[in-house]
Amino acid sequence: MACDKVKAWLSQAGVDFIAHNVETDIAAYDALLALGVRRVPLTVIDGRLVAGFRPDALAAALSARRAPADPGTP
Repeated sequence: MACDKVKAWLSQAGVDFIAHNVETDIAAYDALLALGVRRVPLTVIDGRLVAGFRPDALAAALSARRAPADPGTP
C-alpha cells in the first residue's frame, strides 16, 4: 500500500510525521477535502502537497524545507 511506503520512506529519512487515517477519522477526511484532494496518501510538508508515493517529490519538499533562507529576502 502506498501509505505504508510513504511512512517507511519518511521514517528511513529520519523525518517525524503524524499519520491520519481518513477512513476512520472524519476530521482528517474533511481536511483532505478542504485541500481539494481526493487521493491518498497525501503528504504535506510546509504547505507543499505531495500526492501518492513519490520519493522524488518528497525529497524535493524536504530539501526546500531545509534550505537556508535567502539573506536578501526580507
